[in-house]
Amino acid sequence: MNGVTQSLSTVLPPVIQIVGYKNSGKTTLITELLRLWAADGKRVAVIKHDAHQFQMDHPGTDTFAHTEAGAAAVAITSPTRTAIIREQPSTLQQIIAELAAQSADSYDLILVEGFKQEPYPKAALIAREADLPLLDHLTELHWIYTRLQPNELNALLFEQDHSREPAVQTLPETLNLKETPIIPAGKDGIMKLFIALNAYIMSYAKR
Repeated sequence: MNGVTQSLSTVLPPVIQIVGYKNSGKTTLITELLRLWAADGKRVAVIKHDAHQFQMDHPGTDTFAHTEAGAAAVAITSPTRTAIIREQPSTLQQIIAELAAQSADSYDLILVEGFKQEPYPKAALIAREADLPLLDHLTELHWIYTRLQPNELNALLFEQDHSREPAVQTLPETLNLKETPIIPAGKDGIMKLFIALNAYIMSYAKR
């Protein structure tokens, strides 16, 4: 643990990851959860992982011209918004530390989309049977949000069918799916997940 992370360890807000394969509905789910938290007066920061070369700036702006001219970082601020674009990668821990450093009470929650290998509590999105191998690679899985019917998912995960390859090959030792809540996708499911995430946030605050 580096000095920055260690010094912030007592003021970090809770961090929750939303993970899933491409087109599993992560962005849609996060958007719905953000609306609920905003209506509840909560301030939530979102960190998104992009495996590709993303572009936030565009030709014709001063900041784009600065970057093209060789600036290592460009910052722009207005009365309502601030953005900093650096020409270098950052780890998830670095981004979380920077968000927390703004002040101890800047955010009630940091919500992370992606970063499957990171060690924070996760909600996994299982949109279809083909998504189940995702569970082979996760730690700290606290919730499963799925378009599959719960009985169908349970059968795929726990019932032995020797006529086919198992959907999940080798679960991490720290993962106990039988104790992981399975939440069906949909309007009611979003609210159930929202309530479950809020319960975690409240328990985190009591630590």
